[in-house]
Amino acid sequence: MQIEFSLFSRDVLHNGEKAALDELGIGLVAFSPLGRGVLSSGVRSLDDLAPDDARRSLPRFQPEAFAANLALVDRVRAIADAKGATVAQVALAWLMAQGVVPIPGTRRRSRLDENAAAVEVTLSAGDLDQLAAALSVGEIAGGRDYADHAVGVDR
Repeated sequence: MQIEFSLFSRDVLHNGEKAALDELGIGLVAFSPLGRGVLSSGVRSLDDLAPDDARRSLPRFQPEAFAANLALVDRVRAIADAKGATVAQVALAWLMAQGVVPIPGTRRRSRLDENAAAVEVTLSAGDLDQLAAALSVGEIAGGRDYADHAVGVDR
């Protein structure tokens, strides 16, 4: 099954879908595993987005929510720095630790190499606990999708 899943979009863990898939032996492929770019070094400001970038209309990319979420990314950065990894690598390693195959989009060879190196990042149980504490679901600002689209998807 393919679904949006990242440190910023963990509904699949909390609504029972992941557990059901595991029980049935069905694999999970995560799209937008870098939180639509927020968990990469590519989007550190709304000015990093082109004027016509569709993300500008997403709830998590509204100025107040975006600023709050960048502060959460900084918490992940502290964990990544301690591991000698990038935020993106830790975010991808976290998904792999969940038994999920992430499919990050990339436009640059350097990002492809960075993302591929995530397989070398090992997260201990303590690291996973730190990440859960650093990014509590209730702290993530803004919905993951357009309100009218989410109604048909997130039931």
